[in-house]
Amino acid sequence: MSLIKQLWIGIIIMLLLVLGGNFVISIITAKTYLQEQLRLKNIDNANSLALSISQMPDKDPVTLELLITAQFDAGHYEYIIFQDINKKPIVARNFENTAAETVPAWFAKKVNFDVAPGIAQIQDDWQQAGTLVVKSHSRYALEALWKNTKDLFDWFLFATLLSGLIGSLILKYISRPLDVVVDQAEAIGERRFIVSQEPKTKEFQRLVRAMNTLSHSVKQMLEKEARQLELLRRDSQTDRLTGLLNRTHFLNLLEVQLTREDAEKRGILVIARVLMLQELNQQLGHNQVDQLLRAIASVFSDLEEKFPGSHAGRLNGSDFSLLIPTDSPIDIVSADISQSLNFQLIAGGFDKIAVPLALCSFNQGEKPGQVMHKLDGALAQAELKGNRAVVTVDATHNEGRDYAQHNLNEWRSSIEAALAAEEIRLASFPVKNTEGKLLHLETAARLKLDNEYRPAGYFMPWAVRLGIMADIDLAVLTMAIKQLKNLQQDLAINISALALCNAHFREQAIALLTENPQEAKKLWLEFPEICVLRHLEELRAFIVRLRALGCKVGLEHVGLEFTQFGNLQDMGLHYLKLDGAITRAINSNSSSQSFVQSLCTLAHSLGIQIIAEGVSTDDEQVVLLKIGMDGLTGTFIS
Repeated sequence: MSLIKQLWIGIIIMLLLVLGGNFVISIITAKTYLQEQLRLKNIDNANSLALSISQMPDKDPVTLELLITAQFDAGHYEYIIFQDINKKPIVARNFENTAAETVPAWFAKKVNFDVAPGIAQIQDDWQQAGTLVVKSHSRYALEALWKNTKDLFDWFLFATLLSGLIGSLILKYISRPLDVVVDQAEAIGERRFIVSQEPKTKEFQRLVRAMNTLSHSVKQMLEKEARQLELLRRDSQTDRLTGLLNRTHFLNLLEVQLTREDAEKRGILVIARVLMLQELNQQLGHNQVDQLLRAIASVFSDLEEKFPGSHAGRLNGSDFSLLIPTDSPIDIVSADISQSLNFQLIAGGFDKIAVPLALCSFNQGEKPGQVMHKLDGALAQAELKGNRAVVTVDATHNEGRDYAQHNLNEWRSSIEAALAAEEIRLASFPVKNTEGKLLHLETAARLKLDNEYRPAGYFMPWAVRLGIMADIDLAVLTMAIKQLKNLQQDLAINISALALCNAHFREQAIALLTENPQEAKKLWLEFPEICVLRHLEELRAFIVRLRALGCKVGLEHVGLEFTQFGNLQDMGLHYLKLDGAITRAINSNSSSQSFVQSLCTLAHSLGIQIIAEGVSTDDEQVVLLKIGMDGLTGTFIS
């Protein structure tokens, strides 16, 4: 039971005790007072009438009857009886009114006035002539008490309603800081360690201060663990000298690029080699050569930022590589890279250093070994030419392009026509927990283009350029809700960063989920990790609304840049999906194991599940489960 309800119950009980007690005491007091007044009236009337009769010289029955009748008719009596000395009635008058009673019978029965009659002796000279018994009627006292009771009850109801109104205002005022306390307590219960402003109420202030201290301590712990996690990530994924990706992780990313269906369909792989590195070490010294290598690395880092989604790595001491998911012509890319590299080398005073360059385009579905073999052949030709020669191998040109669309307008028309006709399908892949039970089905969008249902990698780069990813994501969400009406399993769908930043999409998505509350509870919504780095506020606000509807929310393809746990403690994420480039061949990579194990420990401390993507072998599965993974998905999981 909530604290507000308990306060209300306390107020109601207090009102019942105070007003109810006052109500009962008032009735009892009024009844006692009226009874006493009736008793005194009986005595006074009996004595007065007895004195009048005693002074009569002639006490014949007719005269007595007339006098007693006149007294009875003039007052409100239940009865007047004149008895002789033997208690035998001589004259008697009784109330015999049959008019409807104005007082309810149950009230008269409960009150039950018990008033003794007035008794007086009548004298005839020095002898007793008889006894007079007078009793006033209690009906009028009962009516007065009933009216007083009704008035008191009406006041009781009015006071209750007035107290309730005032109590509501007081509780509303009290609940302002209380709501803060409750929200923070619930957040800590969900392992979201938020910091709240201290209320003015002293008791709540102490409580919020204690919880803020707890949140601050947890935040410091998370920051410390995040720094340690960043060190582990660098050790497992990057080259110490240049800060670029190391060979193992770079090749894992290449394999993921070639196999993941939501990746861009084509790309370019670049390699640059510093010729005669050992001789340069002898001639220039290690420090000068290290500066040369860092200069080349800075070029590749700049290119990584210039081409969205690209990755730069150092394959060995003399070889630098760049993976660019793009459909741009290879000649334009090669000229851009060659110009940037030459400019940096000349600016650094390394204009005489030979750094040949090779570029090879690739198509999704090729084997990493095949792509690297073509690239090595191109690099060998560049080495033969010497200095800073550039050799390109355009595989996409040789194989031809299978796009039926040739410009942005045609792409827009094709995609919008497919969405309008609802020609969209959701392929599904199982995601299982450590016990092998199904967590949910991960979905991938298929859009009918060129008379064939195409994967996301086919149309998504063009949809991004056209700015219509929000329309596609909304169509996917609509299709997922339709399927959930006939499915028992949960479904996971991807929401792009562009859709997240689209206010119209967010409102439409919330409206759609609100209309389908049962289906919303079976949805797992996944956002790319870039949303935490670049769109944190939009993501945080959207997650609050999604959680309120029962959706589970997570991040997908968590990988290179993800050590931002300080930003996650108050977001309420349910799960993270670890990129396949990190889990690839993890059974033979001890540094990656340490990194992933620390990542799992830190995520579990926040109540976040960790799911591994791209699991392809039994050995990978065994190691991932051993180091704390909560779920698995990939070609090996079925």
